[in-house]
Amino acid sequence: MTRRVPNRSRRSWARFALFLLVLFPLVPSRLAAADLFPGYPEAVQAQAIRVVEAAGPGKGEALEREVRSLRRAMFENAILSMNAVPDRIFERAAREGWKRGSYESMRAVTRVAPLSVPLWSWLAWEDVKRFRLEEFFFDVEGLWGALRQYGPGLLGHAVWLVLFASASACWFVIWVSLNLLLRAVPALTSDVARLLKGLPRPEILASGIVLAGFAVPVACGVGIAVAAVFWIALSTAYLRRGELVIGGISILLLVGVFLCGGFLEAIHPVAATARQGGWLGGEGYFYRGGSVSGDAGQGPLTGPKWERMARFARARAEMEGGNLRTAETLWTERIGEGEDLADAYNNRGIVRVRLGRPEEGLADFEAAASLSPAGGRAQWNAYQVYLQEFRLEQAARIQPVAWAGIRGLVPFDYRAEEMTHGELVAAPLRAGDVWRTLFAVREEGFREAPRSAFLGLFFRPVPGEWVMAFLAAGLAWAVLWKLLSLKIWRSSVCRSCGAGTLVVGSREAIDICNACRAQVGKGIRGGEERELRGLSILLHRRYVRACSVLVPGAGVLWAGKEFQAMLYGILLSLSAGLFTVSWSAGRLAGGLIGDMQTDIWRAALGVFAVLWLAGAAWGWRSFENLQLYHNVSGERL
Repeated sequence: MTRRVPNRSRRSWARFALFLLVLFPLVPSRLAAADLFPGYPEAVQAQAIRVVEAAGPGKGEALEREVRSLRRAMFENAILSMNAVPDRIFERAAREGWKRGSYESMRAVTRVAPLSVPLWSWLAWEDVKRFRLEEFFFDVEGLWGALRQYGPGLLGHAVWLVLFASASACWFVIWVSLNLLLRAVPALTSDVARLLKGLPRPEILASGIVLAGFAVPVACGVGIAVAAVFWIALSTAYLRRGELVIGGISILLLVGVFLCGGFLEAIHPVAATARQGGWLGGEGYFYRGGSVSGDAGQGPLTGPKWERMARFARARAEMEGGNLRTAETLWTERIGEGEDLADAYNNRGIVRVRLGRPEEGLADFEAAASLSPAGGRAQWNAYQVYLQEFRLEQAARIQPVAWAGIRGLVPFDYRAEEMTHGELVAAPLRAGDVWRTLFAVREEGFREAPRSAFLGLFFRPVPGEWVMAFLAAGLAWAVLWKLLSLKIWRSSVCRSCGAGTLVVGSREAIDICNACRAQVGKGIRGGEERELRGLSILLHRRYVRACSVLVPGAGVLWAGKEFQAMLYGILLSLSAGLFTVSWSAGRLAGGLIGDMQTDIWRAALGVFAVLWLAGAAWGWRSFENLQLYHNVSGERL
C-alpha cells in the first residue's frame, strides 16, 4: 500500500520562529530497563515490540503495516502516544550501526508517538541538515502541538530554556566585563602610576598592580559573577555613557541568573519525577501511581491547576492500562467537580462504549460536543457510534464537521479516510496554559535561589543570602564612582592615538584628544616630542589590535560603537551558551537527545568560531577607520 502524504495545507507557518530549531526539553529517552513498554496492556506491548523489530533501512512497507496495527491497538485502549517507541528504535539503530539511516523509520512512528517531544525535535534538526524546508515546518508544528499537550515535555522545555538563558547571560557578562576592563586599563594604569610617583619605575609597578586586579580574583577562585562585578566597578570611572549602560545591564543579568538558579532548584524534584514517568505520565509515559498531591505538590508546581493535571493524568493512565471501571469512576468524579468537562465527557464516553454501553457513551459525546463545538474529537466519536448503530442520517449530518475536526488536530496525524474500524479518539491533557503558571513570580524561586548550584558556580564566596545585596552594592558603587569621577582629576586616554592626559570628567567628557580632533596626525613638532607621539600611537594600535583578537569586539568599543558592539556580544554569547548547554546534555543524555545535542554543540561551536573571527576583524577594521578619520594612521610609524 502506498503511503499517503499528510494534508499539510492547514499549517500556520507564521507563528513559528526559527529559534525553535534548538529548543527542546530534557525529557528522558529511557523507561524501565526490564520492560520495554511497562504499564500497557499485553497486546499493545507485543505490537510495539514488533514495530521496533520491523524498523530499519529499506523496510518502509513492513514498518508501515506494523505501525497501523499498533495504531489500532492503541485506539482500542484510548492510548494517544507511546513515546518510548522512537527511543527504542533509535537505541536499536545505534546498536546495529544504522543510526544515520533511521530517518524514515523515525518519521513513520510519529503516528504512534505524536507526543514525543524529543522525536519531533530530532526530526526538525534532521530536516535542517537535509535542507527539507517543508518537512521542517511540519515537524516544528508537531513539536509545538506536543508541547501544548504533554506536561513533562513543557517542564523539560522550560528547564532547557532557563539553562540556555543562564549560560548565555553568563557568557555575555564575561564578555562585557573583560571588554570594559581592557578599555579602562591604560587610563587606570596612568592613575595608579600617578599615585606611585615617588617610587622608582612607577609605570612598571602600576602595570603590575592593575594586572593583579585582574588576576587575583581568578587565582583566588571566586565565581564568574563576583569577578565580573569587581572588574566592571573597577572600570567605571573611565568609561563612556554607552559603555556604562552595557555594564549596568550585565549586573542586572546576573540578578536574573541568580533567580534562574532558584527556579531550577525548585523545579528539580518535579522534573526528576517526570524523567521516571511519574508526573503526568498518562500522556505518553505510563503513570506509576502514588499520591496525586505528592506528584503535583513538589517544588513550584502547587495549587489547583497542577492537582487538576495530575488527576487528569491518573484517569488517562487507567484508560491506557485497560482498567475501564476505575477510569469511568475517575472521569465521573472529574465531571462532578466541573473540571475539564468537554474532555472528561469525551473520555468517559470512550470508556462506556468499551464497556458495552454505546448509548451512554453517545450521550457523553454529544454533551462534550455541545460544550466544545470546535473540539473535533467528540464529533468524530459520535460519528463513529452513529455508524456502528446504523444511524446513518445522524452520521451524514455531522460527517463534514467530524472529518474536518480531527484533521486539524496537531500533532496527531488523523486521516479520516483510513479510520474505518470504529476508532474512538481520546482527549489529551491540554498543557498549553502551563507556561504562564510555570514562569510566574513565585516565592519558592526566591527561597531556593540561595541554595541553588548556581551559587557555588557563579557567586562564590558570597553567601547566598547576601548575593542580591552584593549585586545591588556593585551597581551602586559603579554609579557613585562615576559621579565622583566627574569632580576629581583622573587620567583619560585618547581612543584614537592613545595619548594620556589629566581631565575632570564634568569639564571634559570627550575622550578624543585635541590633536586628534585637529587631525594633525604626527605633525605636531619635530624632534623627541614627535617621536614620542609616534611611539605612543604605535603601542596604542598594537594594544587595541591585541584586545580585538583576545576579546572580539574590543576594537568596536574603542571606535565608539557601543550598542553595535553590544548586539555583537549578544550573538556571540548566545552561540557560546548554546554550545555550553548542548555539550553537557550531549555527553550525558544519550539516545535521541544526546545525538541531536551532539550535532547542535558542534554547529554552535562552528558559529562561535566564525563570530569570534568576524568580531576580531570587525574590531580591527573599526579602529583603523577611527584612526584614519583623525589622521593618525596615514603614514608608516
